[in-house]
Amino acid sequence: MSRGAVASVFALALAFPVAATTAASANPQNPSVVLRGSVSCANFGPQFVPTSLSVQSVGGAANSTTINATTPRALYSQLSLNPVNPGAGDNATATLTCTSTTDGLEETKVVNFQLVRPAGIGVTATLNIL
Repeated sequence: MSRGAVASVFALALAFPVAATTAASANPQNPSVVLRGSVSCANFGPQFVPTSLSVQSVGGAANSTTINATTPRALYSQLSLNPVNPGAGDNATATLTCTSTTDGLEETKVVNFQLVRPAGIGVTATLNIL
């Protein structure tokens, strides 16, 4: 990745909101969190679509999912991470890969967020990268 692309990724991470809201409940004994939400590549141009999302936490949880989108904005679900520390959770990084439908060029958005286990009996949390 060129220096300009790295600077662009850093600027995008600051410019685009990351909303991490939790669903209603999670078992405090269950170290898993399942992420779901929406992602957008629209800032790269109308020909860029989301193709993958990966998440890595400092606590050791990591996973990725393929996104088969045909538009710049898409939904993803069932990105399961384990283990996630209870309480404050873990610092984590999400990397969204966006691919041009015209020439295959890839761009990425990298965002840092707090990966937190929801309270209660559910394990689903929402992470939007817009």
